[in-house]
Amino acid sequence: MKETCMLRMLKIADLFTLANLICGLAAIFLFIDGIFLGGAILMLAALIFDFLDGRVARITKNQNEFGKELDSLCDMVSFGIAPAVMLFMMAGEGGYMLLYVIFACCGALRLARFNVVKEKGFIGMPITVNGLLFPVLLFFHAPLILLHIVMGLSAVLMVSGLKFKKI
Repeated sequence: MKETCMLRMLKIADLFTLANLICGLAAIFLFIDGIFLGGAILMLAALIFDFLDGRVARITKNQNEFGKELDSLCDMVSFGIAPAVMLFMMAGEGGYMLLYVIFACCGALRLARFNVVKEKGFIGMPITVNGLLFPVLLFFHAPLILLHIVMGLSAVLMVSGLKFKKI
């Protein structure tokens, strides 16, 4: 019989994954409030927690399908939705809304492919790259048009067939 009790399913690594989600969601709230620097810092924190969850899972030998699925769901919020909300709020109008939707869809497709295709390394740019890319561009006061161009390129790279090595 499969385990269905949530407390028994959760592993220590999953707490790091949930911290990723908490940071990503809090970043979205800050972006909505116009606090872009704070949101960008939280995106970086989400990235750190995302890095740690995999490490902790391997160290504790608790890698499992539940954790993998949870990780993808949390990554979608922190690195797929948060950047789209950030740019939407920075732009101050919906002129690029289609780009934000395409970006989020490409992130979801990339994560779904990752969960079903068994390959060494990554096919398509990992969505987590966005957790570094957009905060860094924000810190360096990149023009909004550059952020939109990078978002379009990121969307294409996430669903591309290019192979990326695991770091």
